[in-house]
Amino acid sequence: MRGVRGGGTWQPLRPASAVLLALGACTSPPRVTSPSDYGEEWKAAETSFVRANVLLHEGLLALPALDTEALVDAEDRLGEPLKEQLRAITEEGARHAEVAVALEPDRVEGQLYLALNLAIYGLTRSHATGLLEGLPGRIRSAYEKAEAIDPDYAAGGAFRLEGKFLMSAPWPVRDYALARKALTRANDIAPVRQNFLFLGDLCCHEGRLDEAIVMWQRACSTPVHPETAVIDAQVLELARRRLDLASKE
Repeated sequence: MRGVRGGGTWQPLRPASAVLLALGACTSPPRVTSPSDYGEEWKAAETSFVRANVLLHEGLLALPALDTEALVDAEDRLGEPLKEQLRAITEEGARHAEVAVALEPDRVEGQLYLALNLAIYGLTRSHATGLLEGLPGRIRSAYEKAEAIDPDYAAGGAFRLEGKFLMSAPWPVRDYALARKALTRANDIAPVRQNFLFLGDLCCHEGRLDEAIVMWQRACSTPVHPETAVIDAQVLELARRRLDLASKE
């Protein structure tokens, strides 16, 4: 979920996760069948997001980094084959989430997994294409609805996504102050590793490397949280790599 300063790819949970993100192939809501399909649809959207998120982090961990900034900005350097994989997975996930939202617009799951799938999908699109597809507005609309419906859901996942999105999005969407506010709110709900990773990255972007190091250290020392266990091991390695590079600068 990274944003590029200027041209290049537009990448909104840079992590969390991720990190962190409308869909050209999904601009028209899929046909709705029966209200009983809601659970099946949002769970399919969740499965797509988890697959894409794990794959994304594998890709980030595979990239070389010569300095801390390059590591923090690694989402800007994703290769096209990986982008194609992420695009296919999250297009499918967003379609399922759109069905879920159409069926039950006041339920949190569909809204959150729509935002999360769109966020990773955004990593695969250029800045200009993302704007043409309305990605920033659609991501923001979905996570804001999720926050309003159930702010605690998924360990504060909607606020974590908001923080990542506002930290990583290109100008004029990027807003470091609001990103910090959102990540702080997510941390108040559940202090998970990815919150501290993102807070450290935010400090790094703001030129406060000493504070970034403290946040990355907290990411390493924070225990695994049940709701973020799938990604926690990868987040731990990303934080360790940041600390290793920062110690040499």
